Amino acid sequence: MKITPKKTFIGSLVAFFLGTSCCWISSLVIWLGGAALLTSFANHFGQLQYVFLFIGIFLSVLSAVLYFKTTK
Repeated sequence: MKITPKKTFIGSLVAFFLGTSCCWISSLVIWLGGAALLTSFANHFGQLQYVFLFIGIFLSVLSAVLYFKTTK
């Protein structure tokens, strides 16, 4: 079997891929799991959208009332 630069380069890429897999596979799993968790939270919060909207409007009106009440 003759060694060529192309085979050596491909072999070094495979060795690099396998050698560093302990680092990037765990990071990839954490990122994908975090994305799935955020998607799950977003789905549940989407169902409560109007509750959050009402709370935000209520707190805005309350802060305006308290501000104008204390500035008089």
